[in-house]
Amino acid sequence: MLSPSWKVVVFGLVLILACHSVRAELMGEPRPVVIPNLHALARNSGYIFGGTVLSVERVVPSRQDAVAVMRVTFRVDSAIRGVSRGQRLVIREWAGLWQSGEHYRPGERVLLFLYPPSRLGLTSPVGGATGRFRINPGGRIVVPRGRNRPVSPRTPERRLSAKTNLVSLRELVSALQRELEERQ
Repeated sequence: MLSPSWKVVVFGLVLILACHSVRAELMGEPRPVVIPNLHALARNSGYIFGGTVLSVERVVPSRQDAVAVMRVTFRVDSAIRGVSRGQRLVIREWAGLWQSGEHYRPGERVLLFLYPPSRLGLTSPVGGATGRFRINPGGRIVVPRGRNRPVSPRTPERRLSAKTNLVSLRELVSALQRELEERQ
């Protein structure tokens, strides 16, 4: 049992740490952002790129045994794996993903970790929403606050210095390269 004076000291330390954290947030000081499973995202990806959505089109099946797909065309702005900068990349996703809430809009900028195309020619982001990041108008990757913490103590992670939940593409690519080099 702590004496009353120790309780005051512990409370004071907790208060100082909390104030420092709030001050850092308000002053815009960098704090680490964690991208859980960065290695797994990269390992399972056939394509990794930052790009702009140019068009979205639903393709109705021509045969009764075929599935409906969405054809999405991207302009690759930043090529990381499997693509070239400036390339127009057309992917096909199962239309059922769109019913679960996954959508792309023309003009939207995203960073994607996509599975290699299946034997049917379909692909999707690795791990669903885990492999898809929005890029803000300033060109920074938005890491949703719920995804900037490790899922479990065993989850491989990479810390990136960034303000709040924004990461530059350069920081992410550097972290990704370090992660892949460490795992080889």
